[in-house]
Amino acid sequence: MSERIIKYTEALKEAADQMLAQDPKMFIVGLGVSYKNGADGTTAGLAQKYPGRVLDTPVSENAVTGMAVGAAINGLHPLVHHGRIEFALLAADPMFTQAAKWNYMFGGGNPVPIVLRINVGRQWGNGPQHTQSLYAMFGSVAGLKVVVPSTPKMAKGLLVAALKDKNPVVLLEPRWLFQLKENVPEEMYDVPLDKARVVKEGSDITVVSYGDGFVAVLEALELLPKDVSVELIDMVSLSPIDHDAIARSVAKTGRLLTVDTTTPAFNVGSEVIAEVARRAVVLKGAPQSLSCPLVPCPTSTALTAEYYPTKVDIVGTICKMLGKPAIERELSFEELHLPPGRTL
Repeated sequence: MSERIIKYTEALKEAADQMLAQDPKMFIVGLGVSYKNGADGTTAGLAQKYPGRVLDTPVSENAVTGMAVGAAINGLHPLVHHGRIEFALLAADPMFTQAAKWNYMFGGGNPVPIVLRINVGRQWGNGPQHTQSLYAMFGSVAGLKVVVPSTPKMAKGLLVAALKDKNPVVLLEPRWLFQLKENVPEEMYDVPLDKARVVKEGSDITVVSYGDGFVAVLEALELLPKDVSVELIDMVSLSPIDHDAIARSVAKTGRLLTVDTTTPAFNVGSEVIAEVARRAVVLKGAPQSLSCPLVPCPTSTALTAEYYPTKVDIVGTICKMLGKPAIERELSFEELHLPPGRTL
């Protein structure tokens, strides 16, 4: 079978297209989703293909999300798109208090099959108010399933699985990855919403990450000394976290590094390390965590160059944990500041 290389955004669009064709109860709402290049291209052309089912909305996140939650409670299958996580927070009540809790409050027989696509994270020049991720905030909400697609193939499979699920599912989509390309099957498929992926097996150290942090680790592996054996885990799900898969890996390697592209306080890596400690997994050294500084993301490229963990930072941390000398590598402007457009 020949390869079919498409972008992350194209994979999301294809998943929505195939599910709209299969599920007559599904519809899409969000600011600009009916535009020519709607939602960064992830809904482009769908309004014309499915009249009345891909609906542009006013700038009223709380009202639109609340309407969609009500529609889900009454048997429809809405997909809500929020282009920025900061504005999605205006819909905290319908997401966190209504959708996440409804089925629990009414005996378990009242599902809320809603999917929330929320764009998160870094983007060149977007500064403190438009680069937040807030992964831990969403992951801590009981009643929500929360996943982070790290590759185009995972983006399509996770969105299909989310749209088939009877529970509220949040896809936190790092916009930094939108230009990534990968061989993605054309047929419809889904992947589990609650399972981590062991992307590379190894014996020296377990590295756990997700989203754009995961892609940074992939790049770091290309710079590591050949005698270093890394086991790489893509978490996929932040709620629930697949702690069993992580614990099995760390028990094998004896070392753990987590990589987050958000601030260090109360982040996902902290939760991973805490659970490894609770399970009393035997370690050969103290676990380490790489993340951003505990300050808002700056706008200036002179400052953002020092903000996010880079592939060189990751390699340096791994080498230090293994007692090996750090590598000398100066990153280019493109490597530091432009989103990856590589083919995985």
